[in-house]
Amino acid sequence: MSIATLLNTPCTIVRRSEDGTVDSYGNEIPDETLATSTCSLQQTRRDEPSSAGEVSVTTWTLFLPTGTPLDTNDGVLIGDAEYEVIGQPWDATEGSPAIHHVEATVRKVAGASDVS
Repeated sequence: MSIATLLNTPCTIVRRSEDGTVDSYGNEIPDETLATSTCSLQQTRRDEPSSAGEVSVTTWTLFLPTGTPLDTNDGVLIGDAEYEVIGQPWDATEGSPAIHHVEATVRKVAGASDVS
């Protein structure tokens, strides 16, 4: 079975880059471009810190086709959920050419008012 068979969930990558635009407070406003792809998403951790009220934090491993551009400041939209890339994604090129892929850690933070 090839990795392409497993990457069957549609997703949108939100590529963020600095373009020098700042808001009235001096904060950088990133330029966003969207790119569609396919992926697989697997949950690796879930937490609801007791000191944070009704906030849940889930960590996931995201798998994308090899060569998919993704950076630590990007986001990924899957269905109605948005995930933030944590750390630098890994272009997994070892092993069989049939299983090459991009692997990234992503996080979703939700509060009590967010719908699952």
